[in-house]
Amino acid sequence: MEACRRIDSLVEYISGRYAKAIEVGIGHFPDVAYSLIDRQLNLLATDILPFAYAGLTVVMDDVTAPAFDIYKNVNVLYSMRPPPELVPYMVRLAEKLSADLIVKPLSAEYLHGRLTKYGNTTFYLWNYRTTGKGVTT
Repeated sequence: MEACRRIDSLVEYISGRYAKAIEVGIGHFPDVAYSLIDRQLNLLATDILPFAYAGLTVVMDDVTAPAFDIYKNVNVLYSMRPPPELVPYMVRLAEKLSADLIVKPLSAEYLHGRLTKYGNTTFYLWNYRTTGKGVTT
C-alpha cells in the first residue's frame, strides 16, 4: 500500500486546503485519491490510459494536450511520481487554470517548484491559485 510511503501527510495537506482536486496520471496507484475521497474531497483523476477503480471517476486525458473542460473549477492538481518530462505541462495547465500544483516525485528529481515539507512527507508546490505567480517562497 502507498500509505507505507508517507501519503498521510500529503492527504492531510490537500484535504485541509482545497475543495476540488484532480490527480493527473493516476496509473496503478489510486491510494491517495481514495484517501482524499474518504475525507469528502471532490476529486477525479486523469490518465492517458483507461483505468477503472470502483468509486473513483477516472477520465482519459493527455496532460500535453489537455481537455480543459475536465478541469473546470479545480483548486489543485496533484501527481504522484510523474515522469519529470511531464511536469512542465502540468505547471502550464495549473497556471492556465489558476490552480495550485503539487508533485510528489519518485525520488530526488529537482522540479523547479518550491520544495515543501509537511508532516512526514515532502513534495513540490506551485501556487497559482493563491498568488497567481507560480512558485512562492
